[in-house]
Amino acid sequence: MSIRSFIICLLTISILSPQANAQDRPIGQWRSHMPYKSAVGVAVDDVTVYVATKNSFYTFSIANEELTTYSKVGGMSDVGMAKIGHDKLTGTTILAYTNSNIDLFKNGNFYNIPDLKIKTVTGTKNINNIYTEDGLAYLATDVGIVVLNLDRNEVKETYTFSKNSEDIAIRSFKAAGTYYYAATGKGLYRIPKSNKNLQAFSEWEALDTSKSFIAMATINSQVFVTMSDSLFALDSDTLKHVYTSTDSSIRNINNGVNGIWIVENYDSNFRGSLFKMAPDYSFADTIKTPGFATEVVDANDNEKSIWIADEFTGLKRRTGQGELFNTVLPEGPQGVSNFDISVNNKELLVAHGGYSDIYVPLGSRSGFSVYKEGEWDNYPTSTYKPFGDSVFDISNIIKGPAGNIYAGSHTGGLFILKPDGSYEYYKQGTFISPSSTGSTLYRVSGLAFDNDGVFWMTVFGGTPNELVARTLDGQWATFSIPVLRAVPHAAIHLTVDDQNQKWFATGSGGGCIVYDDNHTPADKTDDRYRQLLAGEGSGGLPENEVHCIVNDKTGSIWIGTNDGIGIVSCPGDVINGTCEAEKRIVQFDDFAGYLFQNEKVRAIAVDGGNRKWIGTNNGVWLISEDGDEILERFTKENSPLPSDNIQKIAVDPATGDVYFGTELGLVSYRGQATDGGEEHQDLITYPNPVPSGYGGTIAIKGFAENADVRITDISGQLIYRTTALGGQAVWDGKDYTGKRPQSGVYLIFGSNKDGLQTATGKMVFME
Repeated sequence: MSIRSFIICLLTISILSPQANAQDRPIGQWRSHMPYKSAVGVAVDDVTVYVATKNSFYTFSIANEELTTYSKVGGMSDVGMAKIGHDKLTGTTILAYTNSNIDLFKNGNFYNIPDLKIKTVTGTKNINNIYTEDGLAYLATDVGIVVLNLDRNEVKETYTFSKNSEDIAIRSFKAAGTYYYAATGKGLYRIPKSNKNLQAFSEWEALDTSKSFIAMATINSQVFVTMSDSLFALDSDTLKHVYTSTDSSIRNINNGVNGIWIVENYDSNFRGSLFKMAPDYSFADTIKTPGFATEVVDANDNEKSIWIADEFTGLKRRTGQGELFNTVLPEGPQGVSNFDISVNNKELLVAHGGYSDIYVPLGSRSGFSVYKEGEWDNYPTSTYKPFGDSVFDISNIIKGPAGNIYAGSHTGGLFILKPDGSYEYYKQGTFISPSSTGSTLYRVSGLAFDNDGVFWMTVFGGTPNELVARTLDGQWATFSIPVLRAVPHAAIHLTVDDQNQKWFATGSGGGCIVYDDNHTPADKTDDRYRQLLAGEGSGGLPENEVHCIVNDKTGSIWIGTNDGIGIVSCPGDVINGTCEAEKRIVQFDDFAGYLFQNEKVRAIAVDGGNRKWIGTNNGVWLISEDGDEILERFTKENSPLPSDNIQKIAVDPATGDVYFGTELGLVSYRGQATDGGEEHQDLITYPNPVPSGYGGTIAIKGFAENADVRITDISGQLIYRTTALGGQAVWDGKDYTGKRPQSGVYLIFGSNKDGLQTATGKMVFME
């Protein structure tokens, strides 16, 4: 194909398909959506600041303030940071995780060292401190000093301290003068650097065996060690007391320029203090921080910068003796928990609260977050004034037809945020009944709009009303369902079916209830309901503890329980007693059984192709429309999932993005299916043109639902045929012989179910 012809083809496509490149991500690509405000460690070289947060890792370019974030999507082996260190000699950043895993980061690449993580020991394996010297990293851990060779990306050796058959936890390791020092939970030890037998604990000299130290720092050859309330300096081989904390709140001490930094909590209002102590034990500097600092580093730059990792407000910087100020943080949600997710048309709402498996609130102050067009807006209870101090555990969230955001607290009622920034807040003295589990708790537990546009919510233990509706004229109606439950009037979750019936779980083993208000929420005289429990004749559920309820595209209700999934294919007949849930028998490989038998099904989401995304305590499955085929399987071991404990799954019908909310963070996956309408839209193909050597999936979006899709060459010869998954067709880019088509122009044709509507498009394969 000549260059001129190729350019003409591109021009033709750009004219006929102006949105051809609007789909910005290929099928199967992951994204991480982690919070970045909880910094636990910081390290600096001459040009870059390396920041570890509780859930993530990022770098900050000092010259241009450019941020670069990293996650499992980009090569990290784990989530949940504990400590960070940096070796200037090799340009290596050492990332230590809370589960004892270790990554080395250099030249933009990650190298995993899982030795400590997989090591079997009695007790804990926490990594408490990182020190680097001469291309080696010394990790102070609960099981000894682990030495890494940073050139070879491997463990060099381990120094184990043991006394009376008991391992001694190493809290910090440093070098000073001609000695190595180890501060432990049972005193302070040292050994000459020249000693050839560093691994022998008997060779280490005990300078103190009575104190439990938490950290160590040095000024040149001078050594400081600290307990939580007292700081000591090593003076003529004797520990000399030099400082006492007034409230026993010393958290850390760090090496500084011409002094050491003492990191303390300041008070109970999440404020901290940093004091710089000079070699003569006088105080040379003081910094007050708005949050709890965890680590501080002096930078050797012209501005005499001080970098502070803060547990609540992120990375801080002070230059010279100036004011402390915030640095630019990467875009991210407010909290790590993602207990509820609502997404539509590229706008994501995330509730960061939650409750335990026995419905005990977790006390989260993270509020909720909104993600749109690549930016996050966060509404934490600590700084968002309308919340005050009383709205904890936002555990349910949806967006209404008028653009209002409805956020339900599992302790403090209902909050409604309007597009103009005004709000409504309902708690005591309103239509929300206090919970039977506590008279000061107003536990909103489920939110939904029905098919008539009426807003509904459930209240957990709402004595006496567990179901609430706001009618179209703005009046509130309350409902009490006389069904016995372990927790009186317990109602949790909420789903509306195609018949406008309301489905909710009862919690604590009470199955679920289907409620029909007969389209008249203001009139209770025509209402009906039925409780579904486990067992034939009682409702047919697999188990009585219900975790999620969804309505699929055929009108069937899928119910996730402690022991698999029940499917109600005739929900309109349930209240009459002529329909129950089905425990569907499926066969995967050589094994047949009930659908997800023995699995705690915590989340179910339906994509544009009516396929089901299933979340459990063991990761995620994508199954076919009827559940008889496993299409995808994701765990934290084979994917960027932060955790196998799935809290919520939501699918964006416009893009096909699937959001997985876990206890350790949020990630998304570009799925194959989008919602399709009754009519075709402008077709969008990605990638287009298809690059030479491209081996990924080609996506074509904009078809009517489940359209017949055909791809031909320019002469009309059929190359590929498929059915759209909702409104999107996918193709692996190979013809029926399994070969990649020749370079050139290919035509796309789509027709709806009755063949009366057609859509056309073009794509180009490059040489």
